[in-house]
Amino acid sequence: MTAPARDIRACTTNQERARLVAEALDAHGAAALDFTGSSTKYSDRPAAQRMADLVKDPRPVLGDVAGAFRIALRRLYRTRNIILHGGATQGVALDASLRTAAPLVGAGLDRIVHAAYAEGLDPLDLAARAEVALQLVNGETGLSVVDLLEPV
Repeated sequence: MTAPARDIRACTTNQERARLVAEALDAHGAAALDFTGSSTKYSDRPAAQRMADLVKDPRPVLGDVAGAFRIALRRLYRTRNIILHGGATQGVALDASLRTAAPLVGAGLDRIVHAAYAEGLDPLDLAARAEVALQLVNGETGLSVVDLLEPV
């Protein structure tokens, strides 16, 4: 077992694990992560590069992510309107919009539920926290991408 793997196993929280991975990505880039034994190594490598870019310069990357999220949800909403108001259930956009938006919506709902159970936080309060965190990340406050949705 490598030293980083041992360090990660010794962590007691996901935030500690994320901080170790972020530090490794910051110090060594995407090469810090080893995917040699992974069956998904070809898709994991670009993901690792995106994460390394995020750790190095979070604001533009997070801006791109927020933009992609908005586009996916707008597309889903337009598709919903086509189905609901036009009765077109076989539209070409349906599969693509569901394939793109469903994982994002699922992850968002998971985060909302976790915040409600773990902190008693309402969804609008979580959204406000996220919006403020996006403005503060990597600034003079020292807020890291690892800390984005954690209580301040």
